[in-house]
This record gives sequence, structure tokens and C-alpha cells, in this order.
Amino acid sequence: MNVVSIDTKSKKDEEQKQALLEVVEEIRRQIEDGRIKEFVACSIDRDSDCQIHVCSLDLPGSIGLFEIGKHLLIQAEAGK
Repeated sequence: MNVVSIDTKSKKDEEQKQALLEVVEEIRRQIEDGRIKEFVACSIDRDSDCQIHVCSLDLPGSIGLFEIGKHLLIQAEAGK
């Protein structure tokens, strides 16, 4: 008798990791091409702690991007 074990959680975790890295790489390419001058990114870690990452040219831009990021996180949490 053969026993087959399929570790789907590990496979899904690796697929999610690759998807995240693809997005980060695309943002990096657009920054290098000069298409992105400012950005906001929202993240949630494995402990469900949320972070908002902002890179802006000035304080008003930082505040605006931060607020957009905050609303994106609120919408993401409300959709769960």
C-alpha cells in the first residue's frame, strides 16, 4: 500500500509568496522607469498586524497617500 501526502498549505504559501514578490518587483521596475514618483503600500503580517508604507516627496503627499492606504486596509478588513 502506498501513502501519498500532499502538502497543499505549503504549496499555497509558496504561491502567495511568489505573487507578493512579483508585485514588489513590478513596483521596482516602474520606479526605475520613472513612472512611479510616490507610492503607498499596505501590508498585513502573519500575526494580522497591519502596516502602511509611504514614500512621498512632501508632507501633504505623505498624508494623502497614508489616508488612501488606511482606507484600503479598512475596506480589506470589512470584506472579510
